[in-house]
Amino acid sequence: MFSERQAREMWAGQTILPIADPPPPLAALRPSFSEYGLGWRLRDYRGRKLVSHTGGLAGMTSQITLVPAERLGIVVLTNGESDLMAALTYRLLDGFFGGGARPTDWIAAFTEAARLDRARADSILAAGRVARDSLSKPSLPLEKYAGRYRDDLYGDATITLENGRLVLRFSHSPAFTGDLEHWQYDTFVAHWRASHLEDAYVTFALDPDGSIERVRLTAVSPLADFSFDFQDLEFRPAPTPR
Repeated sequence: MFSERQAREMWAGQTILPIADPPPPLAALRPSFSEYGLGWRLRDYRGRKLVSHTGGLAGMTSQITLVPAERLGIVVLTNGESDLMAALTYRLLDGFFGGGARPTDWIAAFTEAARLDRARADSILAAGRVARDSLSKPSLPLEKYAGRYRDDLYGDATITLENGRLVLRFSHSPAFTGDLEHWQYDTFVAHWRASHLEDAYVTFALDPDGSIERVRLTAVSPLADFSFDFQDLEFRPAPTPR
């Protein structure tokens, strides 16, 4: 199941990843290389190759970091969704690598980076609210948007009209039950009833005859975690079962 040969293969780069400049508080973490192996993220820090991955569910996140050349492994498990796991990891790496330099306050650095990200996201959301055509109306009566929809990969989702409001439900994901609020034109915002889920734009595209051709979702906030991958789904009206 596991051998030195298999480890070398897993920890070898398979996909080259772009290197973006981190926010200023984290400038020291800019790597010289960034790749993806077989299920592992690969990059360098202070001259060593790091093999790592994160994981998480709502309310909990974790990170495992390996330094093969040093025979070192660090696992951080947290009951939270902050960047504490990364801050602790780099603090431990600094302590292990030594060098006599004054240790970086990584908790403060990641906190400031998160604040900058939040400020940028708030600016984007504010610009979206200003550009919104709040006087626009949906193209169809609300009951025309109700029905069963299907994505070939995911399966079914349903939209129902309840007490004058549309409600979206994902058949395989009960947490994704959202009340739809009209945003503009044929776009609504799904406010998920599970508070930890990020709001999503729900946009309907119409055929020339006015029938619904497809439905796409995108996250409202640029800070929404990439794992909310409903943006990859394309729902189309599904035949009514007999």
